[in-house]
Amino acid sequence: MTTKPPIPPLGYKVGILGGGQLAAMLAEAALRLGLRPVVLAKGPLDPAARLVKDALYGSYEDLDLLKRFLGEVELVAFENEFIPSELLHKARHAKTYFMPELETLRRLQDKISQKRALQSINVPTAPMLVLPEGGRVQPWLDEVDREYGSRFVLKWSRTGYDGKGVFLANDPVPLSSRRELLDKFCQASLERGGTVFAEPYVPFVRELALVACQSTNGEFKAYPLVVIEQPGGVCRWVKGPASALGVDPKLEREAFAYAKKISDGFQLQGTFAVELFELKDGGLWVNEISPRVHNSGHFTQDAAVTSQFENHWRALLGLPLGEMSTHPAFAMLNVLGPANAAQKHGWKLPPITARLHLHWYGKADLLPGRKLGHINGHVRKIEEFAELIEEMERCEQGWIDG
Repeated sequence: MTTKPPIPPLGYKVGILGGGQLAAMLAEAALRLGLRPVVLAKGPLDPAARLVKDALYGSYEDLDLLKRFLGEVELVAFENEFIPSELLHKARHAKTYFMPELETLRRLQDKISQKRALQSINVPTAPMLVLPEGGRVQPWLDEVDREYGSRFVLKWSRTGYDGKGVFLANDPVPLSSRRELLDKFCQASLERGGTVFAEPYVPFVRELALVACQSTNGEFKAYPLVVIEQPGGVCRWVKGPASALGVDPKLEREAFAYAKKISDGFQLQGTFAVELFELKDGGLWVNEISPRVHNSGHFTQDAAVTSQFENHWRALLGLPLGEMSTHPAFAMLNVLGPANAAQKHGWKLPPITARLHLHWYGKADLLPGRKLGHINGHVRKIEEFAELIEEMERCEQGWIDG
């Protein structure tokens, strides 16, 4: 492992593992800072591959390709946390500097070890029951039923995202009537090399998120707490600041304290996101941690002085973190592929207005429910916020109708 230059030279090569929209936005920020991003993408039509001069194509599971990619760069950032840390250990070179480090990645990419670590540093999170290794699913489901009743949540320990890997059993339906469905969900996780855990259903008031940044130089900052809306587990809206939308300011202070504990406890550096539940009794539970730039921080591209993507590179390179103050009110709306998205002809971009900002990902496959882009908006006064939301909804609906 080598030491990063405190001030990177012009054209300093940085690696990005992944080729999707997060990798593309990381690449854009790297280019603005005078860095030279190199991406490992699935193919030349991936969003990040279209933006950079240097790209390798293929699967990260190809060990030779992964070694070749890591041999071209020193500092490596991740688009997601799904690449097995064991594989990265095998492929790393002596000079390779991962951020987050592989031990941190290992602890966070498995949600069970993540929750246990949260409990060890006294950060509140939902209790859980874990399907033990080699355990039989049906007797374990009986235990879940005895402990949590008919309302609970099942989660995959690995590779879950955008609602995939989460089974919400919120209806008071007897376990006997849904055993086959629950068993199928559990088996899908076991086939992917993970396991399953159960949590009691939490009747939260709303979901919140905090995007924070820890620099290698010891500096720590966070953007304002935001409200997130995720029907079906897929993020649709990010609205903020939460304190301007009726969330008690003390919850923002608590979230900030949790994020600092997490960055210290996990030795987590760079931009990361903490998703939280606001409980009916005024409490705050951490739902999960994402050790990377995150969907809930896309608003920072237009509503904050410095974006989460630029601050990620600043943090990893030990540069001073950029200012994180924001406009008085802002929102981000994910543009998802509508039901007729498989029709690949005649597509137009959403008809944005003067005060909206469109970030289109340029994906080759326009599929129903797929994240195709996002729209950012901000206003000078909270009194204008409802009008902004309506404007963003009209923009999206006009695109769908068209």
